[in-house]
Amino acid sequence: MTNQQMQMRLNAVIEEMRQSYHVPSIMVSVTRQGETFYCGGGIADVTTGAPADENTVYAIASASKAFIAASVCMLADEGRLSLDAPVCTYLRDFKMYDPYMTEHLTLRDAMSHRSGLPRHDMTWYLHPEYKIRDLVRILRDMPPAFQPRTRMNYQNHMFTLATVVVEEVSGMTWDKFVQQHILEPLGMTRTFCLPAQFRGRIDNVAQPHAWIDGAVRPIPYLDISNVGCAGCVSSTVRDLAVWARLQAGEGELEGRRYFSGERARDLHTPQMIIKPGEMSEMSFPEVTHTAYGLGWFVESYRGHTVVHHGGTIDGYKSLVGYLPGEDVSFAVLTNLNRNQAPMALGYAICDLALGLEPLDWCAKMQAEVERLAGLSADRTGALLARTENAVPFAHPLEDYCGSYVHGAYGEITVERVGSGLTGRMGTAAFSLLPAGYESFIIDAREHGMVIPGMFVCDFDGKITAVEAKMEENLDAFIRFERK
Repeated sequence: MTNQQMQMRLNAVIEEMRQSYHVPSIMVSVTRQGETFYCGGGIADVTTGAPADENTVYAIASASKAFIAASVCMLADEGRLSLDAPVCTYLRDFKMYDPYMTEHLTLRDAMSHRSGLPRHDMTWYLHPEYKIRDLVRILRDMPPAFQPRTRMNYQNHMFTLATVVVEEVSGMTWDKFVQQHILEPLGMTRTFCLPAQFRGRIDNVAQPHAWIDGAVRPIPYLDISNVGCAGCVSSTVRDLAVWARLQAGEGELEGRRYFSGERARDLHTPQMIIKPGEMSEMSFPEVTHTAYGLGWFVESYRGHTVVHHGGTIDGYKSLVGYLPGEDVSFAVLTNLNRNQAPMALGYAICDLALGLEPLDWCAKMQAEVERLAGLSADRTGALLARTENAVPFAHPLEDYCGSYVHGAYGEITVERVGSGLTGRMGTAAFSLLPAGYESFIIDAREHGMVIPGMFVCDFDGKITAVEAKMEENLDAFIRFERK
C-alpha cells in the first residue's frame, strides 16, 4: 500500500469515527517511509464553525509526560542527574508517605509509575489553586495503595515531581527548559508548554467539547498548569509528527542527537510490567505484553511492538506513537471529552502500515466502551440504592456542618441546604445523600463522582471527622479531620 492509498483509507476511517463518536474534529499525522502526510478534519470550534487542520492547536494532556521524561534524560546524558539516584538528592525538602520512600524513591521509579501511590487525582483536578510545588509537597500526606515497585499504577504527581526536579537541576523553569532544548531545536513553533502562552493570543485553536444531552456542546477550558509537564502541553499534529520521528530515531533526528541511545532505551523499553487490569479495564486479545517505559507505554500489537502515549483532559483526547524498526510514527488529536478515536485510530494506523488485515476498531472500541459504561452504571446504581429508604442521619443536620481538612485533599465544607446536607471540595459541589445512620453517598455525578462516605463520632457522640473513599484503589477511606 502506498502512502497515498493509506491516506485515503485513513480519511475514510476517520470520518466514520467522527460520525460514530460525535467528535467535532480529528487530526492525524503519519510518517512512513520517510514521508509525512496528514489526515482528518472537522470543526475546531462548534461555536464559530472554524475548521481544523494540521496546524490546529489541541491540548495533548498526558502525552506531555514524554517531554519531561526526555528532559530528565538530557540532564542525565550531561551527568547532572541520575535516573537511579534518590529524588531527595535533588530536592532537599522532599518527603513521601514514609521514611523509606522519602530516602529511596528514584526518578526511574517516579516515571515508570511504581511508587506505590494510587492516582489521588482529585488533589490536583479539584484544586487549581495548588501550584506545582504544592502538588509535590502534599505527597507526604498521600497514603499508598501498594508496596512500592511491586506493580504499576498510573500516577500524575510523579511526573509533576519530575518537572520540579528538572527545574532544580537545570536552574530554569521547566517550560523554558523544554522550549530551549526541545521545541526550538526541533522547529515545533506551535507547541506550547503553558496555556497562558497561546490561549487568547493565537488563531486556529481547537476548543474543548463534550457530548451533552444528545449534542456536541462547548465546555469550559480547564487550565492544568499546576501539574506541570504531567499534562499541560498543547500542540498540533504537524509538530507532533516531528516529535514522534525523534522517538522513532531513538533520540536522533536529521543528524542531530537530542538524547543518547542508552537513554532512548530507558524511555522506550519496559521498566515496569503492566498486568491485566492494572491500567485499564479495557481488554483486547490483539494487545498483549503491555508495559511502561519512562513516559511511554510499550506493548505488542498483533505481534508487533508499538510505543505510544495518549492523553485525556476535559474536552480533548490525544495519542502519539511509533512502530520500532518500521519507520512508522503517528499522532492523533481530537477535541471531544473522553472519546476513544485516538486509540482506535492508532491501531488502525498499525494495521494499514504493517499490511495487516484491517480490523474494525471503531466498532471494537465502541463495544468495549459500552460494556464498561454498563459496569460503571451498575456500580453507581448499587451505591445510590443504599440511599433508598435509608435511616436518616443520627444527629440534627446542624451538628454535621463545618469544615473538615486533609493534608493532600484540602478542605470539605458541609452545609445544610433545606432538608439536606451539601458539601464542597475545591471546585466540586455535591449533595450528601443519607445512606443509613452516619453513612452517606457523595452525589456529584456531573463531576463523575459517586462516592461512599461517613461521619465519624467520638465516644461522646461529637462529630470529629469525615471519611470518604476518594481513591478506588485504596482500601481505606480518606479521613478529613474537623477544624
